[in-house]
Amino acid sequence: MARRSWHKSADTRTEILDEAERQLQAVGYADMTIGSIAKALGMSPANIFKNFGNKAGLIDAVALRWVMEIDAAIETTAGIPSASLRLRAMAHLILETHLVRGKMPARLAIMIGLDSTPPPSAIAFFHRLLQRFEKLIEDGIADGEFAPCDVVVTAAALCDSLITILDPAAVLRSRSLFTVEEMTKKCDQLVDFVIRGLSLRA
Repeated sequence: MARRSWHKSADTRTEILDEAERQLQAVGYADMTIGSIAKALGMSPANIFKNFGNKAGLIDAVALRWVMEIDAAIETTAGIPSASLRLRAMAHLILETHLVRGKMPARLAIMIGLDSTPPPSAIAFFHRLLQRFEKLIEDGIADGEFAPCDVVVTAAALCDSLITILDPAAVLRSRSLFTVEEMTKKCDQLVDFVIRGLSLRA
């Protein structure tokens, strides 16, 4: 492919990320390289290094796009006054986002998990998610929906309880066993279980 002239940095980054996602889907994490992306786009590998530093930086940028989608979806629940209803909406939106994204996030999570630590953007997302859960639990306690508790410890337990929804690899495994309707029902059942636990008084 002939080399192209690249002018707009934002456009360049978008095309690189789009191609990285395409190759992650087609050949996987191990076989996706800076060189293979540069060749497909008809650009110098130096252009990719300039924009992302290295393969780890590129993967982090791909992960960032995914978690920003989930962040944006979760943000739409901020106006729901009931903590229980907000939690249910958050769980469904996270599940739906993973299902729409398909196999790529799950495969990437598995491959990176076997090789190294998760991308910084993914770690930052889970920290933000924990903070959202802490705020949700605080609101539920203040409104009398939830029993008083250690908010930080309970938010961490909430994350663990919802891991089959939060983890794209777990969602992919479930997708091979259940229909979307069944997964949605299981999501509701899991949220029901969590809400009952949050509501219990000693």
